Amino acid sequence: AKRALRRRRKLEKETKQLIKQEELKRLHKAQAVQRQLEELEERQRALETFGVKLERELRGESDSSINDETQMLHEWFELVLEKNKLMRYESELLIIAQELELEDHQSRLEQKLRE
Repeated sequence: AKRALRRRRKLEKETKQLIKQEELKRLHKAQAVQRQLEELEERQRALETFGVKLERELRGESDSSINDETQMLHEWFELVLEKNKLMRYESELLIIAQELELEDHQSRLEQKLRE
């Protein structure tokens, strides 16, 4: 009986260590996702600022050093493509964050069941 009790305690201890390791992995991944989202937001703001400036130049509302409308349109379309790319990436990061949240919730529920 003592041996079975020791074995059970040892198993519980190992399980708790594994759970703690999994939580730390999720935490690190969540922190990385958060940093990427912050960087993404900065890039989106910079693109937005540049886009506003470019649109004003296209409308002739500002003194532009670039007189080539074709070049400005090309830059504007590239800007739109980059913005769309960043939005897709943001969606992927938000999905990853949601997955991490669900994994954490599942882990807590499993822990409750074990208790």
